[in-house]
Amino acid sequence: MVQSFSRCIEILKIIADSPDGIRLAEIARIARLNYTTAYNLAGTMMKSGLIRRGENHSLFLGPLVTELHLRREHAELVRHARGLMEKLAARYPEADLTYSRFTGGEITAFLNRSRGWMGEIRTAKSVLPLYQTVAGLVFLAFLPEKEASSLRTNFPLDSRSLSAWGSEEALEHAVKLCRERSFSRLPFDSPDICRVAVPLFRKGGLSGALTCACPNLTLAEGGERELIRRLRGFSEVVLEEPPMNGLFLQA
Repeated sequence: MVQSFSRCIEILKIIADSPDGIRLAEIARIARLNYTTAYNLAGTMMKSGLIRRGENHSLFLGPLVTELHLRREHAELVRHARGLMEKLAARYPEADLTYSRFTGGEITAFLNRSRGWMGEIRTAKSVLPLYQTVAGLVFLAFLPEKEASSLRTNFPLDSRSLSAWGSEEALEHAVKLCRERSFSRLPFDSPDICRVAVPLFRKGGLSGALTCACPNLTLAEGGERELIRRLRGFSEVVLEEPPMNGLFLQA
């Protein structure tokens, strides 16, 4: 079984190095496999979506490879965000924290930290309102135009949201300010709360938003500026790749 797995990995690497696709016979030759063995392994991987057949029976990496990559990246981003939230919670123990991402045409919160939970950072999966949250402004400001348009289409500005903002112009002004300052605030938020969201960027693209809501009474003089400065310092996300020698199970 271990040998079959190793052979599957070798086949995937060969296909990955062939942008125009590659025939099974050529794979068998490069991998030094019996054609029947290569055929059986490729058939199993094709059923699972690891590889797919293109024109002229050439083989390409399949959709499952992309899905696994995206799932791994998401897990790494959430783990990174948890680390940021732990740092903020240590500095601002009274703060409520949320980490959210744009997924499936909506804004989803994946991590929450509330004072009412004894400061625990909890895994979540809840949809955030677009126009009533500082995170919503971040996504409107920094998502690519196509995705931002999709978000607005999925969540049109209703009468309740419009009443809170006063006018569409006020909303667009807040989005513009967010884009210029790299953080968002809600003009109709309670004056007792300093609620701020900042964009998190990975490889030049928006990967998520980090929200911090802290009672003003717990902030020292100048503490709001310091909080915003600290949050903006988290904006560039760099994920370290694990070393290859750490990817194998130890007996």
